[in-house]
Amino acid sequence: MSEIRVEAIHIHPVKSCRRIEVDTAEIVATGLAHDREWQIVDDEGNCVTQRNRPELATVETTLDDDDVILSAPGRGSVKLSTKDAPPVTVLPLVGRRPVNAVDGGDEAAAWISDFLGGVHRLAAMTPHSKHRAPSSLDVFDQTITFVDLAPVLLANSASLRWLQEHAVEPFGIERFRANVIVDAEEAWVEDTWHEMNIGATNVTAELPWPRCAVPQIDQESGERHREPAVALRAHRWCSEAPDLEGNLKAIMEGNGLFGMACRIGPTGSTISVGDLLEVNSFKDPLIAPPPSD
Repeated sequence: MSEIRVEAIHIHPVKSCRRIEVDTAEIVATGLAHDREWQIVDDEGNCVTQRNRPELATVETTLDDDDVILSAPGRGSVKLSTKDAPPVTVLPLVGRRPVNAVDGGDEAAAWISDFLGGVHRLAAMTPHSKHRAPSSLDVFDQTITFVDLAPVLLANSASLRWLQEHAVEPFGIERFRANVIVDAEEAWVEDTWHEMNIGATNVTAELPWPRCAVPQIDQESGERHREPAVALRAHRWCSEAPDLEGNLKAIMEGNGLFGMACRIGPTGSTISVGDLLEVNSFKDPLIAPPPSD
């Protein structure tokens, strides 16, 4: 296998809003610093995402030290800060168990409510939130932010190219909202990776990732498209996962798979674009790779 290097690093400070491409990311207890630290909630504290509000893809995010700036065309900007923020209880997307968070304030609430319509607020995880995935799905043994389940999602550009070649319309890697993008040159080889390291950072791939409808949303325009759902259905469909049980089995079966859901550590380490990824152990893939053309 040729050298595998980190090609890009993406963080998403507000769940379902636009990504930030960074050269270096610090590893914190929950994954990459600032990734999915904030989420939008409705008037009942439920998480709001691109699944039902695809226009969130057009909301820009930038970092100002530990604060986050939201902006959108023709709507100005607003700052999100956890400093002196009051406590609030909200519901994450997966598990729907109340999570202790902090509120983003009335100005931010007014901005996002004006953008989406209706009553909405923003809430952030803090180091004191100690949020974990539901026990039936928690294979990562790590606290998380407002990610669906996995602290970090890793993707292989070679697999993206394979899907693009078999798709009916174009799409890019940003549709999959992955954190760490590498190029292994060989498509789908990442399905067999287990324990890895990127410099001093340890990465363990626990599961291939089942894809929802979000990758069909253009991450620049917010418009919904057919792909990559068509290509995933034809070539990367998990019909059955006999080696899994319970809720893990349920979330895999009947979904297209792309990317690897990973744990990551230790805290304080960093990863950078250009770093070498070394694979130290392997496992059997959940589904067989597509046949060669």
